Amino acid sequence: MKYIHRGVEASLLQAMNRFGAILLTGPRQAGKSTLLRHIAQKKWGTAWQEFSFDTPADIAQFQGDPNLFFLNHPGPLLLDEVQNVPDIFPWLKKMVDQAPEQTRFLLTGSQHFPMMKGVAESMAGRVLVAELQPFSQRELQNKGSDDIVTSLLDPKRLVKKIGRSFPCTDGNDVLPAMLAGGFPAQAIQKLGASWFSSYRSTYLQRDILALGRVENIGAFDRFLVLCAGLSGTLPNKANLADTLQVDAKTVDHWLSMLQAGYQITLIPAWVGNTVKRIAKRPKMIFTDSGLGLHLQAVRSNDALQNAPHFGNLLEAWILSEIQKAFLCCSNEFDAYHWRTSNGVECDLILHVNNTLVPIEIKHTAKPSDSDCKGLIAFRREHRNATIGLLFSMHPKIEWISTGILNVPIGFLFG
Repeated sequence: MKYIHRGVEASLLQAMNRFGAILLTGPRQAGKSTLLRHIAQKKWGTAWQEFSFDTPADIAQFQGDPNLFFLNHPGPLLLDEVQNVPDIFPWLKKMVDQAPEQTRFLLTGSQHFPMMKGVAESMAGRVLVAELQPFSQRELQNKGSDDIVTSLLDPKRLVKKIGRSFPCTDGNDVLPAMLAGGFPAQAIQKLGASWFSSYRSTYLQRDILALGRVENIGAFDRFLVLCAGLSGTLPNKANLADTLQVDAKTVDHWLSMLQAGYQITLIPAWVGNTVKRIAKRPKMIFTDSGLGLHLQAVRSNDALQNAPHFGNLLEAWILSEIQKAFLCCSNEFDAYHWRTSNGVECDLILHVNNTLVPIEIKHTAKPSDSDCKGLIAFRREHRNATIGLLFSMHPKIEWISTGILNVPIGFLFG
């Protein structure tokens, strides 16, 4: 299979001149190992080794005698799935400190919270941590995401693009992209439903059991399906608990496990007060639209477009593409959503220095003032808000209301 370059690749190569180790995190099967192998070969040629902590026997090689392990694997070294050996970080610190300005270790991991604890305690300042999500549409077309990020961080740049057209269609572009998702096995190899089913089983049987005790794996599997269907919404934990016949603490624990395994992203609410932000329900984004739709048994363009919650699924997919663009460019994704008590909302708020960029998403080819209510309300209440951005199927960048620019969804495809 031909290697497809990843957006974050250049910044990782640059980091190899400054850090003793690089840790690439993200969901299982997102392409982390493939990316680091490419970087290792580019930086070290053939003078490197790879070791994966994927089986009990592999893990035992390190745990049985760490000194002997590093004698047999002196580096440069690519270590895969390091979340399975959390005790390795003090040893890596020792090895890195022997040559702090020379990268000797490339690491991958697919469980966030437990792994970050080890990094924070042992490797602070010695390791660059980056996140790799499944492929974005720009990456699949071998195009950069810099113009997406710079345009969203400073919408005045989009004013210079007024009149430019970025057409796309549901049938040829949006729906197929959502159904395929971004996992390499689906986006490139197109292995089909059997691959998603295998991923589902592997995730439940390995990652979930490793992250924490789940007494009822069947109930957790139903929880996973429910979360896929709630992508792009503000999930009600009490309703989830009632539906699954579990308590609220269990729902909290299960959500934290999905987040730790990079299966969901939680976007907090913006209320203008840092103390109160966490008091509002976060918006949940299922990381990969293809996996999420498979879990819901949505397998065709017609089934997806006719789904009663299509608007939420489209919103979640676009928010995920925006997040991927920021990750590709190694930019911080300081993102929130905004919703008033009477239901007026903005799907995304980007916090940029002292300014706020409000963004709304509508599945319409003819956006109008009525589609801009949330943007207008947010800009009225926040003096530090920039131009509002409305993503729609309308192909041209143009003004659609005072202070509101239309951004074609096709812009995300390049």
